[in-house]
Amino acid sequence: MKKIIQNNIAAAALLLAASTVSAETNAEQSTFLGDDAKVNINLSQFNPSVPKVGGLINGRYTYDTGSKDGNGDSYNGFDIRRARLSISGDFGKSIDYRVQADFAGSNVKLIDAYARFKFAKELNLQVGEYKVAYSQETLDGPTSWLTIENPTVVAKLNGYSDISGISANGRDVGLRLYGSFIHKEGYSVIGYKVGIYNGQGINVKDKDKYKDVETYITVNPLKALTLSFGNYAGRYFDGTGSITRNRLSAGFTYNPGKLFLRSEYLHGKTGQQKHQGVYATAGYKLPYGLQPVLSYGYYQKDTEAKQDNQSDYTVGINWSVNKWVRLQLDYTHTDYTASSKKNSNLLETQLLVAF
Repeated sequence: MKKIIQNNIAAAALLLAASTVSAETNAEQSTFLGDDAKVNINLSQFNPSVPKVGGLINGRYTYDTGSKDGNGDSYNGFDIRRARLSISGDFGKSIDYRVQADFAGSNVKLIDAYARFKFAKELNLQVGEYKVAYSQETLDGPTSWLTIENPTVVAKLNGYSDISGISANGRDVGLRLYGSFIHKEGYSVIGYKVGIYNGQGINVKDKDKYKDVETYITVNPLKALTLSFGNYAGRYFDGTGSITRNRLSAGFTYNPGKLFLRSEYLHGKTGQQKHQGVYATAGYKLPYGLQPVLSYGYYQKDTEAKQDNQSDYTVGINWSVNKWVRLQLDYTHTDYTASSKKNSNLLETQLLVAF
């Protein structure tokens, strides 16, 4: 008898919950961030869209006097730099997701795997694997970079060819709160990203008790001008112990239309070693999709020992055939000082096809 009563109570509770949900699916909940930041939990809107399939194919030719082949000659050759396939979609206006993998190389690499919960312009949540917010350059993708290669200081201090040994395409696993304030027509004056991560790179479980924290702030005094300030503080496990890996950045991007200017200063500390660098890149859009590019970058591997300093001078041309196809040609001269490395020259051309 007691069991029957318990079952009836449970059934009544389920019916009550169902009726409550049914009533709420036709009512929008009140705001917790002000009248312009309403949080809608209308369950009837959580309908999955048809997933969108996209991708990127990137073929490249390289001639590099700074790298040697098996015979000790300057390297020259072709490679498939990127071969990516992505699936994205949404569940109404409040939730979206993306999964992206790269098939270039000998192993398939998971690049992105995240979901975003969009509560309001001022507050949103992102969970999974994605780009860590540290510099403006890395938050852009390869289809919009003006140069074929990232500036050396960005590659070395932001999880690409990171000096820590972590090569993770600028990504990590964790969660982030993000949003923007003071909304104007077509842009927001203030934006922020605050996240917490494992600190070990792409799809790797944490190997110590520490978590890494990102803080990234953007200010747009004008629609065409973005000022950015980034900080990344944490530790990573190198196989023997937890090593400090701190980074900070400050920079700007000015893009009123045809002209594009970007410059950033980056500083880092890995273990006891400190590093720093700066880059400046400029491009100008001409008719027929052409865009000449100039870039300068400076990287100091060890600010105390003042060794392995390098300056990169790049001149290039980009040709956007259409919105899916882009050709790039870059020549870079690298000048090493206080280093055993010899000055080098790099000639690269690449084709990007997005779909």
